[in-house]
Amino acid sequence: MIKKIAVWTLLLVLSAGAGFADAVTEYDLKAAYLLNFASYIEWPRQPEPVTICVYGNNPFKTATLATLLEAKAGQINADFKYPRQLGQLTDCNILYLGLSEHEDFGKAVTMVHNAPVLIVTDVQDGLPQGVMINLFTESNRLRFEININTVLASKLKVSSKLLKLAKIVQ
Repeated sequence: MIKKIAVWTLLLVLSAGAGFADAVTEYDLKAAYLLNFASYIEWPRQPEPVTICVYGNNPFKTATLATLLEAKAGQINADFKYPRQLGQLTDCNILYLGLSEHEDFGKAVTMVHNAPVLIVTDVQDGLPQGVMINLFTESNRLRFEININTVLASKLKVSSKLLKLAKIVQ
């Protein structure tokens, strides 16, 4: 099942634009995952558009994000934003915490604790700090793990389809 979503995501990225396939990076795939997560999350009030925030140094290419948003047009309405202050994080629906903000994870998680915000990172010790989804590489494949207890404590509902693809951590 993980293979299926990885292949689907890769195909989405590769088919998004001519000449783009030669330059697919790990962060291109991670950007596609962030966007695809929005399709499998139910918020108390469905946001329109879904705001995906990148907090910290931005590892994603602007062209990649624009191409992904264009490819998903009609399927999901989303926007990427880049907050610079902790107080702006409550405006996010999906929050990607970058490595540069590793020392502020606790503050960021506390800031959005009572808000319906899906918190995602690719930093290895993020899950114990309150992150809900951690992206990681295993056997040269991008995978993700979900801290089910953190998600259950939030106001979000995660589709069983997404849970089937994830490594569940409690």
